[in-house]
Amino acid sequence: MVDPSVMPRWLRIVLTGWCFFLFFFGSPVIPLVIFPWLRLTSKGEAQYKERCTLLLHRANWFFTRLMAFYGLIDAPSRVVLPEGVDPRRPYVLVCNHPSLIDVVLSLGWFEGLTCVTKGSWKKSLALGMLLRSTNYLPGPTGDGEDVHGAIVAHIRKGHPLLVFPEGTRSLARHLHRFRRGAVEAAFEAGVPIVPMYLDVTEPFLMKGVPFWKAPPRAPIYRPEFFDVVDPRTETRDPKQVNQDLQDCYRARFAKTVAARVRASEPVHREHPSNSPHSAL
Repeated sequence: MVDPSVMPRWLRIVLTGWCFFLFFFGSPVIPLVIFPWLRLTSKGEAQYKERCTLLLHRANWFFTRLMAFYGLIDAPSRVVLPEGVDPRRPYVLVCNHPSLIDVVLSLGWFEGLTCVTKGSWKKSLALGMLLRSTNYLPGPTGDGEDVHGAIVAHIRKGHPLLVFPEGTRSLARHLHRFRRGAVEAAFEAGVPIVPMYLDVTEPFLMKGVPFWKAPPRAPIYRPEFFDVVDPRTETRDPKQVNQDLQDCYRARFAKTVAARVRASEPVHREHPSNSPHSAL
């Protein structure tokens, strides 16, 4: 493992670029080379999609472990869902979106977890084939699709779903307004809402920030869970639940920002001549 404390910045940039080269140019190899073999050896469409989804789960996990091995990030290898949440049953994982790799980290941590993909990716030869072969939910293409209905149906089929209620990556100093579609879908489907806050010590791969503007230190990713919301016993309506979650995330994010500011401040060391023992 590369020691991030002694890694020069230019090397961090090169390794980050190398990892993303592997990700974006290696991803098409999976559907073109491996998926055909999985189809031939699967007993039906459902098993085929389950196996493809599992393969991508492991590929996402491998990618993030590669970044950790290179010293580009510090993130746990495995994360366990809160007590009472059955990983074999559907749930909605709500998360803030501080960086580009949040999706990859989350999909690598939780087996069976799915997400909503960009609708435009359907038209891509390799990516379209890759996504159609999994249990991931295709996003809207602008043709008037019933997105809410599709999400509810997807969850009711038994698929856990990752949702970023901000809709895009967070800003450096504050979070975007939370959309309540994920909460409403979880209430309608009757599945638990699992709020996960992803704390990142360094601004990294934010929206509009290219990978070559790497931070001086490896960002530390640490997931934290807030109280699980069970729609079957919840007395609040979806609108209030969404507002309370937004307030909770914003309060926690304020602590993240404050910690980043403190970490960036220069350390003032006392000069030996000013020490009371220097005259002795």
